Amino acid sequence: MTVDNDDIRKILTNISEGNPEQSLTVYLQPIINMVDGRCLGAEALVRGRVDSKLVFPDRFISLLEKNKDIRKLGVFVLQHAIEFSKEYGLHRQNDFNLSSNFSPIEINDRSVVEKIKRITDAADFPTHKVTIEITETNISLSPQGRQNAKWLQQQGFVIAWDDISHLDDLSKNSREFCSNVIKLDRSLLNEECLPLAREIILLCKMKKLQLVAEGVEYAWQRDWLLEQGVTACQGYYYSPPVNTQVFAQKYICA
Repeated sequence: MTVDNDDIRKILTNISEGNPEQSLTVYLQPIINMVDGRCLGAEALVRGRVDSKLVFPDRFISLLEKNKDIRKLGVFVLQHAIEFSKEYGLHRQNDFNLSSNFSPIEINDRSVVEKIKRITDAADFPTHKVTIEITETNISLSPQGRQNAKWLQQQGFVIAWDDISHLDDLSKNSREFCSNVIKLDRSLLNEECLPLAREIILLCKMKKLQLVAEGVEYAWQRDWLLEQGVTACQGYYYSPPVNTQVFAQKYICA
């Protein structure tokens, strides 16, 4: 079924009016140890849902950033992902970590980062098992945003910088805020980009930053990353994002 403008407006309206659960659902994509195939955790990802239509976030995220309602999105996704993780006792597994995306607009807002902490406190969820992924966009962290990111680190959260695809992105990360984790953009795994990918990986290792590769779709990409010493990844080679029921069946209850 085709997603039309009325569907997008419905999603935006429900989020604006404080009813995101009527139009949003949370999917999980496993983070895999490529050495032994173990599931190291999951990234929580949002999907829109209107009637029986699944709406991908590229249809509404930029609109939410424009109207500032993006500040309601990340905490919704994190809340539901933590509830799922608690239900299955994942917070008690030493090697399981939960990641959730936040726009720089959200991190720039002190009320949002304080709500992130309140969500984990209320669920008694260990902060060191939660990775806050700051998405790489043309929007920068403000001075307040940099302070907020540091405050989250001080509270025990892991901070990742998402979608790194250029050396300039790494410079921006160092200049704006030094994250704990760098997520390599899927574009770096195109064959013509491998020299750049190798350069970025070496620089991250020099800076002692953890690395997670996104968009692994083929065995040769897995093998190449392992040769570079990168062991953690996400990608369709292992699994696309799936709903929480499928994730539980495949990675928890199997």
